[in-house]
Amino acid sequence: MLLVDEINRLPVSINKVKKRDPFKLDAMVILPEHIHALFTLPQNDHDFVNRWMLIKSGFSRQLPKLEPISDSRKTKRERGIW
Repeated sequence: MLLVDEINRLPVSINKVKKRDPFKLDAMVILPEHIHALFTLPQNDHDFVNRWMLIKSGFSRQLPKLEPISDSRKTKRERGIW
């Protein structure tokens, strides 16, 4: 439910990434445990992966670290959100 409960933080992350690396957000579906999105990137730009990573990490950084984190995620310095 974290995504649904904290949904107001997601546009902050999206807009920050759009300023740095422009794209058009065509559609997005937010579910309690994951997100689906359709982007249109500028012509000859194929870097969807980096944009998505920046959106997710920007969203994660806005949240307090309250979720349980497995040892393997701790080793990789990952949060338990995604």
